[in-house]
Amino acid sequence: MSGDGTMAGDTIYVSEHLNDLYGASEDPWHMRSGWYAERMRDLILAALPNARYGQAFHPGCGIGNVTAELARRSDHVLAADFSRDAVTATRERVGHLSNVEVQRLELPREWPLDQQFDLILLHEIGALFDPSSWADLATDVRSSLSDDATVIASHWRHPFLERKLESETLHGLLDSILGLPRQTQLTDTDFSLTVWTTRSRASTYFDSTG
Repeated sequence: MSGDGTMAGDTIYVSEHLNDLYGASEDPWHMRSGWYAERMRDLILAALPNARYGQAFHPGCGIGNVTAELARRSDHVLAADFSRDAVTATRERVGHLSNVEVQRLELPREWPLDQQFDLILLHEIGALFDPSSWADLATDVRSSLSDDATVIASHWRHPFLERKLESETLHGLLDSILGLPRQTQLTDTDFSLTVWTTRSRASTYFDSTG
């Protein structure tokens, strides 16, 4: 981690910005009703190479819509967000699910390095980070992976006022620091989606009735 205070300042900025957004709207990213959010949720789930995971981590969980779907594919999900309002919304959204834990974490400073994960989802979390903080987070991701793990990143590609890093830069830094094989790479007009795995995978499906 950086010792010059840059990361701490960046974390404070991101936390305050998200608190302001959620203070103005309970769904600032239109995750409940927007077509983009619905489309991304379905694509993320379809891109996961495993049918099921053990321990999953969803930092930047927002209001918990994707978290709830990950819970169907995982034994346990740790969901986290900078925003207190987002954490509250996620807890309400997944309160009926016994396999989901929701925490407020300021990342990367409070990344749960004491845990190992089989799945880490980085969905719309990176654009507000500066390069140093994002590199720190990517390093923490790499240190937290089990022997058979999946990392998936998905980010909106269009510019907006508060944006610090473009999607291609976010995924490029992840690619360099993770040093893992890519399972999936999808670049759309609106988004970038990349899946990395600690083990290369090939489909075992074939038509035996040929």
